[in-house]
Amino acid sequence: MSAPHATAIIEGYLARLDLGLGGSDPQRRRELVEDVRAHFAEARAALADETDEDLLAICDRLGEPADLAREVGSTTVVAQPASAPYVWSWLEVAAIALTVMAWPVGAILMLLSRVWTRREKVIATAIGAVTFAMGFPLSAPFVGPVVGTLVPSLGSAAPLFVGTLGSLPLVAAAYLAYRLTRTNSPRVRLA
Repeated sequence: MSAPHATAIIEGYLARLDLGLGGSDPQRRRELVEDVRAHFAEARAALADETDEDLLAICDRLGEPADLAREVGSTTVVAQPASAPYVWSWLEVAAIALTVMAWPVGAILMLLSRVWTRREKVIATAIGAVTFAMGFPLSAPFVGPVVGTLVPSLGSAAPLFVGTLGSLPLVAAAYLAYRLTRTNSPRVRLA
């Protein structure tokens, strides 16, 4: 005899397990859910008189579906397919353009983008920040004494030095554009 709520108990447990295995390989996920379904069938066959309490006891022995999914999923290796080059969206295009024309706005857009890694964002921000700090009026008391004594001592190389500092936002934008067009190598992650 079947328990009154057998279908709801078993299917509810399997649905929560399937949800917990959401990031796993679909084929492996189906296999694991079918294995647990088979376990339920074996345990139910061993019962003389099936009740809802018996089915809940089977669920308790298996453990919480989320915990079971974590345990089983931690040993499952899922190969991620190689991704194509990143697609340029308006946010990245604006970040690159404004890094040259209006560095603070470009830096904010770059930091909001999910395309670049934290390392890439830090490098581009640091490169662009040098020129911004040199030209920002509030930093003049700190930058003026250093650059003011350095530029005259450079002599004929002073324009080259100042030009190099002025072109750093272009370097930051070029770096971001280069990193944007890279392709990812295939990654393997633990599910």
